[in-house]
Amino acid sequence: MQILSKLIDQECILLDREEHSIESIIKTVTDQLTIRCPEVATKSLMQKVIADGFHTVSIGEGCTITHARCPSMEKTLMAVIRLSPELDLGASDGKKIRLVFLLVGPQSSASFHLKILSRLARLLHSQPLREIFFEVETAEQFYKELENKEQ
Repeated sequence: MQILSKLIDQECILLDREEHSIESIIKTVTDQLTIRCPEVATKSLMQKVIADGFHTVSIGEGCTITHARCPSMEKTLMAVIRLSPELDLGASDGKKIRLVFLLVGPQSSASFHLKILSRLARLLHSQPLREIFFEVETAEQFYKELENKEQ
């Protein structure tokens, strides 16, 4: 069942970006959400979400998920950034982070939010899929791999 690929716009797959902190990653990705989904992710709403705080969960093996819920959100959105170079974000396995997924959604959809987090974590535990995500050259290829894995 396709869930993740329905939440992400290909333009919100940012590849080989240089960032220096989780804060700069979140700012870059939320700015992209505002550009691509201005009717849902307004600038003021994304600023509020950032101010209220994100939770970051290390999946290990160079992957992390940062997520937030906001009462004013009407729809769940997802984005991803692949870092180059990798960044030390203090992951429990000691590995530098290369791939950060960001999930933001309505406060009222706790069960859906957890379902997405769980599904994403399961996908990222697949070493062959992680390697594909680390190596694809375009956002379109990244999206197609995500879409294919969900089928």
